Amino acid sequence: MEVQQPDDGAPRFSIWNTRRVAWLERGDPQGFPVFYAHGNPGSRLELLFLDAKAKDYGIRLIVMDRPGIGASSFVPDYGLLDFAADIEKLADEKGLDGFGLMGWSSGGPPVLATAYYLPRRVRFAISISGYTNFGEYNKARQAMSEYGLHGPKLSEEHPVLFKQALKVARWADLTLPGVYMAVAEAEMAPADQALLNDKKRSELFVRNQQEALVQGVKGVIQDLEVQWAAWPFSLTNIQVPVHIYQGGKDTFVPVEFAQHMAQQIPDASLSILPESGHLLPLDQQFMDRVFKEIQHYMKN
Repeated sequence: MEVQQPDDGAPRFSIWNTRRVAWLERGDPQGFPVFYAHGNPGSRLELLFLDAKAKDYGIRLIVMDRPGIGASSFVPDYGLLDFAADIEKLADEKGLDGFGLMGWSSGGPPVLATAYYLPRRVRFAISISGYTNFGEYNKARQAMSEYGLHGPKLSEEHPVLFKQALKVARWADLTLPGVYMAVAEAEMAPADQALLNDKKRSELFVRNQQEALVQGVKGVIQDLEVQWAAWPFSLTNIQVPVHIYQGGKDTFVPVEFAQHMAQQIPDASLSILPESGHLLPLDQQFMDRVFKEIQHYMKN
């Protein structure tokens, strides 16, 4: 009997000019296509959390490593609408006309940018534990500080110190993952800690964080700073249905962000899960809920 090897999430590549774009597909290869945007630090490996459930629901998941993250080439001055244009290019490459979008945490803003940019091709967008537009929510930085999340303020006022802090975090992640995880878990909600009690899930979580940082911190910093700045589009101009999910106990993204998005996006639905934290895509029951929501679009 052939022994099944563990899925290591090895990327496929598209070469656009001199640029290397790493992508991964999982789920049902014949299923309804949904482009996924990973968190930060995060990478294409997040699809390995979702693979089995996506197969069960007939959903084809596709993800790109964003520039300088994972295995994709760094691209200077890469913004949210550049991501949207890349999704358009990759969809054309794969012969996909209509598709859905799903993003987790720092994957939320790129997903919303794509929904804005491609209203005729995007059937729906799902933002899970995601940021809102800091340019339209003037309390965003204050809310982050009140949560003890000082990244936006530090990157703006002390960029050198911010870079050094991320370099230290990267070193710990790659060389002392046990210590890195202990520190990270101490900052998490109890629901998130419970999810990481599973050894395989915890190991994949660490691998995903490490993969994000393998090239260094340049891509990670650019990605975050783009999301913490004013976006080049308004939430009010998004024309497709947007489903917003937020854990009520999230310690990494303020609940107010989800509420603000729901108020500003014309066709938005908001679901706040009172006892959940930030790691919603690692929760199998939550993903049942999300994939059932996607099935409504597959039937229409």
